[in-house]
Amino acid sequence: MTDQELLERIRRCRPADLSDGLDALGLVNTGTMSHEMRPLRPGLATAGFAYTVKLIPAQSGVKACESIEEYLGELGRWCQDTYTFQAGLAAEGKDRVVVIDMGGYPGGIWGSLIGLSAVKCGVVGVVVDGGCRDSYECNLQQLKVWCTRRTFNHVYGRVVNGGVNVPVECAGVTVNPGDIVSADDDGVLVIPRARAEQVLRFAEAIHAQDQRDRAQLYRDLGLPPDDTLGDARRQ
Repeated sequence: MTDQELLERIRRCRPADLSDGLDALGLVNTGTMSHEMRPLRPGLATAGFAYTVKLIPAQSGVKACESIEEYLGELGRWCQDTYTFQAGLAAEGKDRVVVIDMGGYPGGIWGSLIGLSAVKCGVVGVVVDGGCRDSYECNLQQLKVWCTRRTFNHVYGRVVNGGVNVPVECAGVTVNPGDIVSADDDGVLVIPRARAEQVLRFAEAIHAQDQRDRAQLYRDLGLPPDDTLGDARRQ
């Protein structure tokens, strides 16, 4: 199975089904991020391959600037380091979920500007164990963001680059580059790439049975069918 075929089928399953698939393999609680990892708004869902980012606390302070020009220069130099990961998005962004480990630090590494730039590169979502800012604009722009903190703070003077496409610890889960990330209103699930096809086999069967059972209940209760029933809505 190609990566693209795998991802298309993963996207037809819910994180709930995929989590049950992990359970079926004896991997209970594997890949389940902390309940603190929440979507920026209701109704979000995505799945993609992990593009991992590690950010670490800054070891030095920043200078007191005397002019806007001086501050913008300092800010640019800081961001050139902290946002090192952006360079890889142009080449690797398609079907990627950016997974950022900043240890829960409430600095706004993600916001409306970088969010749009990432979408332009094909990124399908971001998961941040840390802060998102510009929440109102991010929601207007329909950006798919999950985070453990919301803030107005920048990352300037707060965190620096600690590595790109390296194993990270994000909201209690070890995430390796290329792992499958599936997220919706319920939270974020990470599936090790090596186990993804096994998990999918169980998840598809579990999802199909759920749809059949719910479709029968819809009929019993006189409810109009909806897209969550899949093919079972026509049976």
